[in-house]
Amino acid sequence: MGHDIHVLTLSKIDETEFDHEGVTVHRIANSRGWFQLDRLTRYGLPSSIQLLNLSVKVYRKLKRLNSQQSFDVVQFPNYSCCGLASMMRLKVPRVVRASSYQPALNDALGIKKTVDSRIIERLEALQFRLCNNIYTPSFMLQRILAKEAGLSQVRVIRPPFYLETVDWDSSVYDRSLKGRKYLLFFGRFQLHKGVHTLAKALPRVFEQCPDLSVAMVGRDMESKLAPSMVEYVRAQCADYAVRLVVLDQLRHRQLYPVIAGAHLVVLPSLIDNFPNSCLEAMGLGKVVIGTAGTSFDELIAEGITGFLVPPNNPEALAEKINAAWADPRLAEMGAAARQGTREFSPDKTINDLLTYYRELLP
Repeated sequence: MGHDIHVLTLSKIDETEFDHEGVTVHRIANSRGWFQLDRLTRYGLPSSIQLLNLSVKVYRKLKRLNSQQSFDVVQFPNYSCCGLASMMRLKVPRVVRASSYQPALNDALGIKKTVDSRIIERLEALQFRLCNNIYTPSFMLQRILAKEAGLSQVRVIRPPFYLETVDWDSSVYDRSLKGRKYLLFFGRFQLHKGVHTLAKALPRVFEQCPDLSVAMVGRDMESKLAPSMVEYVRAQCADYAVRLVVLDQLRHRQLYPVIAGAHLVVLPSLIDNFPNSCLEAMGLGKVVIGTAGTSFDELIAEGITGFLVPPNNPEALAEKINAAWADPRLAEMGAAARQGTREFSPDKTINDLLTYYRELLP
């Protein structure tokens, strides 16, 4: 459409910009003065102070860029409330892409209700109220925002899906997984991704599927259950340690061979929003076991392109994995899953977003 594109991102390096494939990327770092403010609150508001800090820094950067060349539209994420100050001070058309609803996400993460967490929830609610143009990838989140936040005008716009790279690096697969028949989980080791549900289900799965190994790929996280969710998983599967492979997060070029080599993929989220991980697995012809009512059912047709189980139910998850592991239809279902992802190809989805932007342009 002939527009210049700027992306602002939180970084440890401040006020440094670079060009990436024609997009100008601006790095923004939190100011040290805000850490002093956190000290004054006796470290009771660390997250909300950092988010307010980021919001002010984003506003200052956008104000400077807008004075050089006026923006036609600015899009903010709901997460981190980084658009709050800009919405109050900067007179430009704006959009919020809603990827989550903080109270529901906090519940799924098991975050304790504190003054800090409640402030963050209220900051998110205020940012939503300051923007009339909100869209989200899933009908599930649209319903949550309507019911819980009173946002009745949220548009559903599907994200474009495509495989990020064709330049694969199979070194990690060759070193750790080649020759194994494995069940794969990939994503952050967080409670809302259901990693604890999977950990509880796995002993029964290991017992009933003697040819099965499990590969888990992602960033280790702390939770209310354990300081390390990787160690939590290892403890649950201690009797089957030799059949459990845990890998740190991987770049796409190393991750794709791991996904492609899996016999079955499991993504047992408690809450999600049209997850790209599911699309990636399906796009590589893999059958995914997801969770009902968490937006996976907007991607997976039960028994046709994948399987669905109730969230946070280790027994149902184990039963479904055991049944699916030996299902003779997996290859056929995987092909149907790959075909289904074509509905979200850029040529079918990007125009919806461009149309939405055009409605906002002066």
